[in-house]
Amino acid sequence: MTVPDTAQVESSGPPVRLPAFSGPLDLLLHLIQKNEVSIYDIPIASICDQFHAHLAAMQEIDLQIAGEFLWMAAWLLQLKSKMLLPRPTGDEEDPRAELVERLLEYRRVKEVAGILSEMHVVRRCVWPTGIGLDLTDTPVELEWEDVDLDLIARTYLDVMQRFADAHPPPLTVLPLRFTVEQKIRELYREVHAKGLVPLMRHLRTRSETEEVVTVVVAVLELARLGGVHAEQRQPFAEIYLRPGDMDIDIEKLRVIAPSEVT
Repeated sequence: MTVPDTAQVESSGPPVRLPAFSGPLDLLLHLIQKNEVSIYDIPIASICDQFHAHLAAMQEIDLQIAGEFLWMAAWLLQLKSKMLLPRPTGDEEDPRAELVERLLEYRRVKEVAGILSEMHVVRRCVWPTGIGLDLTDTPVELEWEDVDLDLIARTYLDVMQRFADAHPPPLTVLPLRFTVEQKIRELYREVHAKGLVPLMRHLRTRSETEEVVTVVVAVLELARLGGVHAEQRQPFAEIYLRPGDMDIDIEKLRVIAPSEVT
């Protein structure tokens, strides 16, 4: 049985140019095609990390679009948590089923839109019947009084605006600063050194949302592996982490999704 490494972005690497995407499903479909994985068996762990890496570069886009991307990122994180945690016996429903259905529908719509766009381009290049062309070489002279400079200026500005809308500037993807494996090693060492770590107090010391999300996923993975044990004495109270029953070689640890194990 082989265990593939989690897809990571090296912090020392150069910035990557990211094309613009029309929505979160468009970005998600791009990642699936880029990783050459089946849309019916999505490796949620690696796709979720890559989606969050792309999302970090989208801070200056339209807020409504950013909200859609953040909603998708939260959904992917929820699916990742469900895939990492053991499922009850007899529960055969795949948590990814709804996501797969939406991606398939989006892909069908995108393919149809591409076909319609090509048909529109072809039709624009065809002369409609009944139009006569004057092929004489007689030059047409225009009087400056007949030239509407205001109309020409507005037309030029309209063409330039449509060109800018069709060719948006590329987005720069910054290197990924926090990984689940990195936070697993930090938490495992801290819990085994102190014996008891308050999780909520630990999270409040982190100022960046990206790091907080990564720490939460690392805690879930450590609890699944038995490296730490999480306990809460009453609802909404502090969650304490203490050493688990399993000894983990954190230096050789590789975080994977269940669907990536072959």
